[in-house]
Amino acid sequence: MAASNTWAITQTISGSRAAGQWTGIQNFFGNMAGVAAAWLTGVVLQKTGGFFWPFAIVAFFGLLGAFVYVFIVGRVEPVDWDSEGLAHNGIG
Repeated sequence: MAASNTWAITQTISGSRAAGQWTGIQNFFGNMAGVAAAWLTGVVLQKTGGFFWPFAIVAFFGLLGAFVYVFIVGRVEPVDWDSEGLAHNGIG
């Protein structure tokens, strides 16, 4: 339900010239987080013998992500790459 919003934000901020690069980087880090989460869940489950702490860790990071989105990210607007001077630095 929330995955399409993630891609929409990436493409809105990056614009049409950099959307492929940004979504590729986002996809890479998202997959690395999936690998780390599976490993960490196994380690915590083995150490504690129950699912409370793995679920508590997931809940913490979910709440942290919501907090960051609401209070730090702010309004999502396209970046004007030409006015920022970034289009000539290999970005975009």
